[in-house]
Amino acid sequence: MSMDCRDFLDVKQYEFLLNYFMRRQKEMGLADLAEPLSYDGDSQYDRLAAQLMAEAALAYKERFAEAAPAIVFTNLFHLAELELSGKRVLRPKVSKNIQ
Repeated sequence: MSMDCRDFLDVKQYEFLLNYFMRRQKEMGLADLAEPLSYDGDSQYDRLAAQLMAEAALAYKERFAEAAPAIVFTNLFHLAELELSGKRVLRPKVSKNIQ
């Protein structure tokens, strides 16, 4: 079973974070990094991703006066990457009320 960050956020919160990550990833040039993948968690990409998620958590708390679960920052960070690369696959959200 996969975690969908939309289970934790309303539309405004979801859009705020997605747009935040897309804007900051462009500003930081994250997609332009030309480095091999690192498995130690200490590549330039890893450091920038961690910094960006920490910034997003602060921006979110300032905007909505509450914290969000860490999973939403990871999910929306990577979703923003896919969106910017043109590789995002839209999957309709299935209502939990449908049986």
